[in-house]
Amino acid sequence: MPDLINSQSSSPFYPLLQALSNSLNANIESLDAKEVENASLVNNKELCRIFHGRGHAYEGLSHLNLDFYSPYLFLISYTDIESKELELLTELIWEHVEASNNKNIKGLVYQQRAGRDTHTQVIQGEDPKSFEIQELGLKYQVELTGSQNTGIFPDMKVGRAWTKAQAADTKVLNLFSYTCGFSLAAMAGGAKQVINMDMNKGVLRTGKINHELNGFTRNVSFYPHDILKSFGKLKKLGPFDLVIVDPPSFQKGSFVLTKDYQKILRRLPEILTDGAQLLLCANSPELSLQAFKNLISEHAGEKFIFKQRLDPAPNFVELDGDRSLKALIYKFES
Repeated sequence: MPDLINSQSSSPFYPLLQALSNSLNANIESLDAKEVENASLVNNKELCRIFHGRGHAYEGLSHLNLDFYSPYLFLISYTDIESKELELLTELIWEHVEASNNKNIKGLVYQQRAGRDTHTQVIQGEDPKSFEIQELGLKYQVELTGSQNTGIFPDMKVGRAWTKAQAADTKVLNLFSYTCGFSLAAMAGGAKQVINMDMNKGVLRTGKINHELNGFTRNVSFYPHDILKSFGKLKKLGPFDLVIVDPPSFQKGSFVLTKDYQKILRRLPEILTDGAQLLLCANSPELSLQAFKNLISEHAGEKFIFKQRLDPAPNFVELDGDRSLKALIYKFES
């Protein structure tokens, strides 16, 4: 494999291929603890990002990401790729897989996202359809070829890990819950109760399946409601010791981050216990870290005490921290 990767050092795809090679052929003894964690994810069949071109740290590759959804590699492009270029790239990727003899990889799926135009094709192996993956000891149902989103966002792994570590004996509210990954993490961490709320009934159905896969069938609720119109209900269900707010940056007809986040921030104090912890997230390149903190300070008030920004998930190399995912921890002091 070293000869193979060295022979491709002049390829425009070299950083991606090198990241893949490192993941498939990690010499653990030569790496420090953090590098071991990153490099061994594929061998542990753990959901992970292998290459993060969207972090703009690699010239000419900002349109590409490569993830591992065991046992499939999942290549994403955010611009149109000509068929010959795609064929070359996928052949190089699969050449590395075959040379590594890594038995954990059975196929390669490609998704092209260009604006609203998304299409997916199976490059190697069979269409996986719906299948299970694992992260942090938990099982998730995902689908690589059925829709644009897979059922879990790899960049929020650190947020789920933080939630798991903080959840013991807490009452948890998971807003914009999607397929309820934070809820799984909270239950695994010993939460007393979790409330999930998302207006999309389909993702909540997957969330229920995820809980069943992990044996979490009690003390978890799922509400298919418009969050902006549901604070009366949340007041009755609360107060909460731990709250996660992880909205989409834009959801047509229901939520625009820069216009609607403040509406939630203003109401949060009504549903919190004294000393409650909050994970407030924003994944919009147009909203800088300082602008997001200013938004929270202005609309949530001085009782929200900033504690820390979570580090990026493994292998999410970012050139500009202002453009990347912002996952901020706050404490509410009434």
